[in-house]
Amino acid sequence: MRIRSYLAILVFSCLIGAYALEQVLGFHFNQVQILASKHTQSLLRAKDFERIENSISQFLISADLVIASGNTYLIMGTINIGKNISRNLVVVQNQSLPPLMNDEIEKTILNIKKINAHLDTVAEIPDKELILHLRKLLPDYDAVSLSLVESIRFLITECNNMIEQDALSLAEEKHFIAAAAWIARVFLLLLIIAAWWWANRKICNPLNTLIASSHNALAGNDFKVSDDAPTEITELSHDFKLLTETLFHQASHDPLTELYNRRAFERDLNAAIEHKKRPSRINEDNRFLCFIDLDYFKTINDTCGHSIGDQVLVDVARILKQKVRNYDTVARLGGDEFAILINRCPVDKALEIAEQIKQSINQLTYHWQGENFQLSASIGIAPQTNESSATDLLNSADIACGLAKNAGRNSVYLYDTCDQVFADNKQQLLSVHHLNNALNNNLFVLYKQDIVPLQQQKVGRVFEILLRMLDSDGKLLSPACFLPVAERYQLTGKIDRWVINAVCDHFMARTEELKSIKTIAINLSGHSLTDNELETFIINKLTQSQIPANKICFEITETAAIKNINRARLFMNNIKALGCQFSLDDFGSGHSSYAYIKQLPTDKIKIDGAIVANMLTNPIDFTAVKSICEIGKAAKQEVIAEFVEDFRLVEVLTALGVDYAQGYYFARPEPLVVV
Repeated sequence: MRIRSYLAILVFSCLIGAYALEQVLGFHFNQVQILASKHTQSLLRAKDFERIENSISQFLISADLVIASGNTYLIMGTINIGKNISRNLVVVQNQSLPPLMNDEIEKTILNIKKINAHLDTVAEIPDKELILHLRKLLPDYDAVSLSLVESIRFLITECNNMIEQDALSLAEEKHFIAAAAWIARVFLLLLIIAAWWWANRKICNPLNTLIASSHNALAGNDFKVSDDAPTEITELSHDFKLLTETLFHQASHDPLTELYNRRAFERDLNAAIEHKKRPSRINEDNRFLCFIDLDYFKTINDTCGHSIGDQVLVDVARILKQKVRNYDTVARLGGDEFAILINRCPVDKALEIAEQIKQSINQLTYHWQGENFQLSASIGIAPQTNESSATDLLNSADIACGLAKNAGRNSVYLYDTCDQVFADNKQQLLSVHHLNNALNNNLFVLYKQDIVPLQQQKVGRVFEILLRMLDSDGKLLSPACFLPVAERYQLTGKIDRWVINAVCDHFMARTEELKSIKTIAINLSGHSLTDNELETFIINKLTQSQIPANKICFEITETAAIKNINRARLFMNNIKALGCQFSLDDFGSGHSSYAYIKQLPTDKIKIDGAIVANMLTNPIDFTAVKSICEIGKAAKQEVIAEFVEDFRLVEVLTALGVDYAQGYYFARPEPLVVV
């Protein structure tokens, strides 16, 4: 049955109950009105009988004076009184009286007529015979007058009895209505409660069951279908089950390769690590984490296009699923990174699986516009130990994969804690998972270092934004510890976006502080110059924020700019259109031609700190700094010197015409937000 049918039954029941209540109470209210009207009529009739009684008393007194005393002059008046009494009795008689009272009124009217007949007789008797005839009429008159008095008293008594009876009936009916009203209220309340209970059992309980199933599904349990429910809820329950199964699959699988995604893989990895070992069989619980990073994938993806790149990932996923066992877990962690959790396996078998995967991937060849592209993979394997956590296992496999790349790629490395090479790399290198964790949980920290003018008065504060990262112990790490890994796994673009977003949000909330700032220098990685998404992000962020674009200066390294000078120039022109500035950082470190200054639309030149630091003891470095200053002046660009740490160096740089200096002599890096 559908919900609307249940609701129709519920509403119909309430309407029927209300209608029955209205009919019962309405009937008794009408009864009360009828009884009240009857009681009022009885009261008015009693008043009429009292008035008639007074008239009869006057009538009998006048008749007594005529018949008993012979006062004939009262005859006409008395007769008229009698006629008026008869007319009043007829009027009262027309008010639907009981038969007994009607008979008594007829008798009363007849007695009045008899008395009026005696009075007519007296009027016709001569005066001489009046006394004699009156004596004859008097006995009959006395009997009639007595009967008349008894009749009117009977009528008054009966009328009073009717008044009492009507008052009693009216009081009883009112009392019954009061009781019936309370009974009806209780009945209607019970009806509503019964209807609510019935509707709750038929509609609300299935809905609550559906909600509970949804909550269980959100918690990761299976969704239970509600079959004993209205049709709509049953259909919705089946749709929810299908939807939750679809969403769970999408949430745990990579849409391109249909492998587990990072989240699902890490969940299974944690569950496997927390599982208690069963020592009854040798190697039954040996586990290895295999980390696979494709070599030269970016070259194929950029050269052949994303469609070929997607096909590469699908082909690799197919190979991985073919080479592992049913109880192993395969996942795509992101980009061109894959992972395999190899369960219940000795080390030689794990290495054999990795070698087979490497060889199969190396056999993949792709053709594009007459060129052949061959794929290879660097694979790192880390064994699970009793002390291993999921993070440790991922880090170990990542370090082994990194060493496989450093060894020339297309190779397999097994992580060995006893090997000094792995021990050194574990201390020095961060894992890509550390970087992803830092990006996802805002574990980066912004610092700033002042840049001081040497040739002019300070017109506003100038400083460079520096980046640090918190490790798992809460210690600050310098960029040298994590940027090489970020560059290897192409995460520098995400880091640049994080920095730009954090800087803009920081100063959007501090508009007063922003007024005293002339320039905020922000470093961009080399990969960012070819990142269209980052370019769009910068334009949108600066357009939407309240930070004047002319206060932002992006620093790019000389070596990064000259790798793809045409793309770098386009990137810089698009950003400069907003009003931003650009500084060529580490200038002189690449020993490249000064002609690049003419090709790049930069506003500042930042001399490499290694040259500045040695210029007082190394004539070549001194000449290089002097030459850069001259080139900068000729190109109408400001020159900035890094690593300035003593006053003697400040004097020499000022004499050479360097515009700004940055180093420990002026200020050490300090947190952007002071806690």
